[in-house]
Amino acid sequence: MHSPPPLRHPIFARHLPSAPLAIVLAAALALGACRGDPPPDDVPIQVDVSVAPTPPIVGPVRLVLTITDEAGDPVEDARVQVEGTMSHAGMTPVHDSASYQGQGRWVVPEFEFTMGGEWIMIIRVTLPDGREAVREREMDVVGGPPPQERSSDAVPDDEGTPEAPDR
Repeated sequence: MHSPPPLRHPIFARHLPSAPLAIVLAAALALGACRGDPPPDDVPIQVDVSVAPTPPIVGPVRLVLTITDEAGDPVEDARVQVEGTMSHAGMTPVHDSASYQGQGRWVVPEFEFTMGGEWIMIIRVTLPDGREAVREREMDVVGGPPPQERSSDAVPDDEGTPEAPDR
């Protein structure tokens, strides 16, 4: 008796129709894993982030980035960009630049958190030789809408001091 060609064997005939589905599912999983994370780098720097006030609140906050190399020496000559984003859809990222203050300290004087919740801070450090280090830090921001959007019975006077409304 002659056996059927390998692809017409009953076991292949039963499983081959699901092969295209498996390929589509594998591609969807691979694309789903690409959520825009910065690529890993091999630039040996450390970035420490502090914020004032602590904990961070909705509205402007002061970010201080301390950036050091692998020997612990301050990174002085670089371009430092900060992006704040959230993991959910519909949120517009916040971008700002840090200015060098000396001794490896970089400052963003008024980084604007637009809403409360879990933020992902993406710090991009571009060195003079063109290498870029990308570091992520998570930050929990407390509060509701920024102060200028909060409703209040107090109305600021010309000097910005709240006054009770006339009744």
